[in-house]
Amino acid sequence: MVGKVTDDGGASASGVSALLGNNPYKSRTELLDEKIRARDGENIRLDEQPSIMRMGDVLENTVLDEACLRMGLDNVRLNIDEPLIHERLPIQGSPDGIASAGANNTIVIGTDYDKCIFTPDSDIVQLKGDGILECKCTSAFPEDVLPAWRGKDQLFANMECANMTWGAVVVLYQSVFLKIFVYTRNEDWVKRFESAVIDFERRIVEQDYYDPESSEDCDILYPNDAEETIELEDDLEHHFSEILHAKSLIKNVQQSIKDHEAVIKEHMQENKHALCGTHRATWGSRTYKAQKEKIVPAKEAYTIRSKTLSIREEDYGLD
Repeated sequence: MVGKVTDDGGASASGVSALLGNNPYKSRTELLDEKIRARDGENIRLDEQPSIMRMGDVLENTVLDEACLRMGLDNVRLNIDEPLIHERLPIQGSPDGIASAGANNTIVIGTDYDKCIFTPDSDIVQLKGDGILECKCTSAFPEDVLPAWRGKDQLFANMECANMTWGAVVVLYQSVFLKIFVYTRNEDWVKRFESAVIDFERRIVEQDYYDPESSEDCDILYPNDAEETIELEDDLEHHFSEILHAKSLIKNVQQSIKDHEAVIKEHMQENKHALCGTHRATWGSRTYKAQKEKIVPAKEAYTIRSKTLSIREEDYGLD
């Protein structure tokens, strides 16, 4: 496995799921903001790779080798260190692997439960020539339907960048369950993809952000406050009331939990575990290792806009 080889300042296959609005963990606005900042010279890469991502990289080649063995693929190329550059569109891809469809250059394949191979879009698919391989390792339970954001959109985008007609997403669930999802080119998906990529590049160049779709998007679009007061339309007032009502519910629920915990703790006293009907409570302890004194380095003063609204009801009664 090699690191990211695509350009940080433009569209890439790994970001296509967010670009198409299919990624629950990243919005189009967040993706666009990253690309704009990268094109302006900012380093947007993580300083240190999280452990869970690192383990996915460690297992990647082993998982793909096993998948290719099950599918009968040969000429497997992993550790690809050059990006796939689309011949017409401003997008690059970085596949986890490329493999050939057997000695005869063609494989007819269908769902095989014994080998955990699945062809979700057709009973039988024909694989010709080279195809793309994507690997995902997750702690999630095995899925019958692969979400678009778990490698499917990325696979399709890499297929377009490489001008290939088939590919497979290989998912290792919980370190032991291996599933292979095989797909062929989808014309309807390609139309959406091409339109979105062209528009995305224009937005990067013009720094033209999408309309906000979440509170987090608004944080990106409006990072500064002008210390001014505006009068909003009356039909927006119910949003204020809903926020105050929801916060009240949270406060009441949290207090309810504390009240019930207090009763149970009083009866448990110094016991670690308690059984009551079909329930079990554990009131354990946590040990912290001794730590050396730390000196916090000095930081320059800076200002950022709060990510939450402070709302209160005003009394506009007349004297």
